[in-house]
Amino acid sequence: MLSLQEAQAAIAQKIPPCTQQEELNLAQAAGRYLAAPVAALTDNPAFDNSAMDGYAANSVDLAAKGFRLPLRGESRCGSVPAALAPGTAMRIFTGAPLPQGADCIAIQENVTREGEAVRFPKNTRVGAHIRRRGEDFRAGDLLYERGRRLAPHDLALLSAAGVARVAVCRRPRALVVATGDELVAPGAPLQPGQIYESNRLATLLLLRELGAEAVDGGTVGDDAAALRELLAGARDYDFIVTSGGVSVGDHDLVKEVFAEIGEIGFWRARIKPGKPVAFGQVGERGCFFALPGNPVSSLVTFKLFVEPAVVAWHGGRYRPLSFAAVAANGFERHAGRQEYLRARLYNDGGRTLARVLPGQGSHQIGTLRETNGFIVVDADSRGFAAGDTVHVMPLCGHTCME
Repeated sequence: MLSLQEAQAAIAQKIPPCTQQEELNLAQAAGRYLAAPVAALTDNPAFDNSAMDGYAANSVDLAAKGFRLPLRGESRCGSVPAALAPGTAMRIFTGAPLPQGADCIAIQENVTREGEAVRFPKNTRVGAHIRRRGEDFRAGDLLYERGRRLAPHDLALLSAAGVARVAVCRRPRALVVATGDELVAPGAPLQPGQIYESNRLATLLLLRELGAEAVDGGTVGDDAAALRELLAGARDYDFIVTSGGVSVGDHDLVKEVFAEIGEIGFWRARIKPGKPVAFGQVGERGCFFALPGNPVSSLVTFKLFVEPAVVAWHGGRYRPLSFAAVAANGFERHAGRQEYLRARLYNDGGRTLARVLPGQGSHQIGTLRETNGFIVVDADSRGFAAGDTVHVMPLCGHTCME
C-alpha cells in the first residue's frame, strides 16, 4: 500500500501530456490552459505618464523660479501634449502622457493656483508621481508559461500587453461512471436496500470546473460483462473516473475489469478516507481512476489524485493552498494513515481556526454542509488538542494551478 506521496508520484509519471491545441480569442479563453508561453507585445506603461491629477513641471525651473510657474496648456488622456515651454507648468491628468521637458508632477491637492500661475510645494522632486514607460513589463517579456490556467485577471493583463489570441490545450475528454446494484437516480422511488447515487454528479461537475469535457457514462450494476461493455470505448477518453466497486468484496469488480482492458498502476493508498483507490492506464492516452463508493472518500480521492492529474495533463503545476491554523477542538485517533478531517475554517480575532466537524464517517455526507476545508493529520499522529497548531487545506476555490 502506497503513501499519499508515493501514489501521487506514481500518477505523475504516467500522465501523458496534452499534444493538441487550438487558438482562441481572449474572450473565449477563460478557464483554459496555455499550450505555449506568452510574451508581451508592448511596453506597460506604453509611455511616461502621470500617476495623479496635478501639474507637470521641470525641477530646474521650479528651483530657479521659487517654485512658482505660469500655467501653459494641459495634457489629457488619449492625446499627445505639446512640449513643456521652458519656465512654465502644465495641467496634467491621471494616465495622460508626460510632456517633453517635464520631469516631475505635483498632485493638485498640494499646489496653490494663483490666477494663471501655480505655486508648487518646495519638496517636489524629480520623478515625483510619474509612471515610467515599461516599468511594469516591456515588449518581449515573458508573461505566462505553458500550463497556466487563465483566470479573468490573466486575460486582462494579456489584453493590456497587446495580446489578442492565445494557444490553449484542447479540453481533455473524461468519462464518468458510477457502479453498484444499490444505486438509484434521485427522484426514483427507493426500494429496500437501495440508495440514491450522488458521486457521479459531483465528479462530473468537478471535472468540468477543471476545464474537462466530462461525459456522463451513467450507472452500471455489479456485473462484469455490463461494465466491460460500458468501458469498451474507454480508449477514446483521456480520463475514465469511476466510483464504487474498488474494494475487496465479491462484487467489487471495477479493478478486475480495468486490469483486463488496461494496466493497474497501483491499488490502495495509505489515506483516510479513501484507502481503496486504484489508478492505471488504458491504451496510450487513457488514465483511469477507480474511486471509492463512499461519498466522502470519493470526494477526498478526487481532490488528492484526479485534480492534480488533470492539471499535469495540461502541463501545469499543481500547488494546493495549505497553511497552519489553530485547532478549535481536539481529536483523537489511531495512527497509521494520513487522514483528512472535514473541518470548518474561520477567522477569529485575526487567527485562522479549524473546527473538526462531527460525523467523520466516510458515508456521512451531511457534514459537507459546513465543510470548507480539511485538517490534514499525519500518518504517525494520534491526534491533537484544542489550541494546537494544525495543517489545513481549503476544500475548493483556493487551489493555485500554474
